[in-house]
Amino acid sequence: MACASPSMMEMIERDEEEGGPGQTLITQYQPTELIPAKRLPLHNLLQKQPGAMGVVQIVSGITSFGLGVVLAAKSTLTLTILFRVPILTGLLFFISGMLSSLMHKFARLLPVCFAVNIGCLCVAGVGILLLIADLSLQSSQMESQMISHVKALILCVTVLDVIITGILLFYLRKELLSTRKKS
Repeated sequence: MACASPSMMEMIERDEEEGGPGQTLITQYQPTELIPAKRLPLHNLLQKQPGAMGVVQIVSGITSFGLGVVLAAKSTLTLTILFRVPILTGLLFFISGMLSSLMHKFARLLPVCFAVNIGCLCVAGVGILLLIADLSLQSSQMESQMISHVKALILCVTVLDVIITGILLFYLRKELLSTRKKS
């Protein structure tokens, strides 16, 4: 927004007095001072694009869920299948990604998004450990090579999710601390 020292009415009255009643003058408003726009809530966080990170979480959550369904249908009972690791992490990352994407419209979702991302990070950490244990124990069992490739792919997607969630949690924590200092 812009602001000038004389009001618009004063400028029009002065121009009418100088030019007379029959003469029309064209006036142009030129601001002398710029007033900065009001900062929106979560301005610093929204510059880091949490919505884009949320979309990555959604896509990888759907991928993890789909691969988990394939693994559950084709594999024998292992730790990963028993605890439904890829299905659970897929659903959690999908929900977390949705919350992260909606945060630019609803600033009140910040603490909820932070808590859900922490939960996702914990579940994914346990899931990574179970997947690594399954992959290391699988070499002794003569399981299909396709199943081991699917487990490795699920492990890669889960590690990607953990990295994205860690970065997002860093920014969310920073914003939570700054909003608590303001209030």
